[in-house]
Amino acid sequence: MRGIFKIDGPFFKYGTILADIIILTILWILCSLPLITVGISTTALFYVTTKQVSNREGYVTANFLKSFKINFFQGLLITIILAVIGVIVFTSIRFSVLVPQLKEFILTLDYIAAFELIIVTLYIFPLMSRFDMKITELFKTAFFLANRHMFTTFTCLMLIIAIIFMCTFNPMFLFASIGIYAYISSFMLMRIFRKYCPDIDVDDESEIIG
Repeated sequence: MRGIFKIDGPFFKYGTILADIIILTILWILCSLPLITVGISTTALFYVTTKQVSNREGYVTANFLKSFKINFFQGLLITIILAVIGVIVFTSIRFSVLVPQLKEFILTLDYIAAFELIIVTLYIFPLMSRFDMKITELFKTAFFLANRHMFTTFTCLMLIIAIIFMCTFNPMFLFASIGIYAYISSFMLMRIFRKYCPDIDVDDESEIIG
């Protein structure tokens, strides 16, 4: 029984993980409040969680803010690009009724574009947190991985839906929701990243942050 409460025991280990999850969720919410910075916050979030999945732990808040600062401009540009594409797709869906002859065809294309936009978004910020790539390379890689590893993609989507449901059922879950998603999805995404970059867990810091 005593072993449970040792410094390296399960009580402190899982208690630390829970504390990190709550801290990360709060940091993400606060840094995403301007909305335009949501992509930068998401990149910083995954920088911390993927490091921990790689057993390269550090100070949660310091690492989050470090990544937020380093990836600020690239993350901002990607967020704007995704937002613009989203507005275009939504507008096209909204006004498809103005072309009744082509409505079904246009809606089919729009729904495909919306789906691709969503799944690319799932991958692009975790990728940016771990790899130094140009914006075009990030979009191409995110598109490839999202469609190549569809099982993981759908699992991440289902996880998001489950977390939204949990937050609706119990609003207090909101304070851990983002961190939980990031931790769970990081395990899945890192398995994929390792297939293409086997030494990702031991790369130098300067090579990992974009």
